[in-house]
Amino acid sequence: MIQKVNHFSIAVKDLNQVVAFFRDILGLTSIWPIYEYEGQELDESTGLSGAHCRIAKIEVGSAILEFMQYLSPPGRELKGNPNDAGCPHIAFDVDNIDEMYKTLKQRGVRFKSAPLALTTDRHHPMYGWREVDLWGPENITLQFMQAPK
Repeated sequence: MIQKVNHFSIAVKDLNQVVAFFRDILGLTSIWPIYEYEGQELDESTGLSGAHCRIAKIEVGSAILEFMQYLSPPGRELKGNPNDAGCPHIAFDVDNIDEMYKTLKQRGVRFKSAPLALTTDRHHPMYGWREVDLWGPENITLQFMQAPK
């Protein structure tokens, strides 16, 4: 029986840049030391011969974000469009979406829009929620969500 989600993982090109964004721009501090992983176990678990990667894990509440930079074999780059099959986004709950937007705009973060209401339909399950999407490192779409007040 599944008990809970352990982590979410995204392959990246530049692990140091990704960690720096989450630490220096978003202010996340619960970051595991970066480590390397290679060998038969990784080859078998990924189905890739000669797999070698660097891994960083960032804890956000009870969730763990895992970022993997494959040193070998090289992979292909997704375009990062929200409609690309398999293209993820990471959503964070925030307590003040307008303040996050303002602060991160001042830090040079590129947003896809200003914060907006998800729907005006009072019968919709997301009524009252607000969101804003932004471009994170390597064009990973990040999203901030604010619950109804």
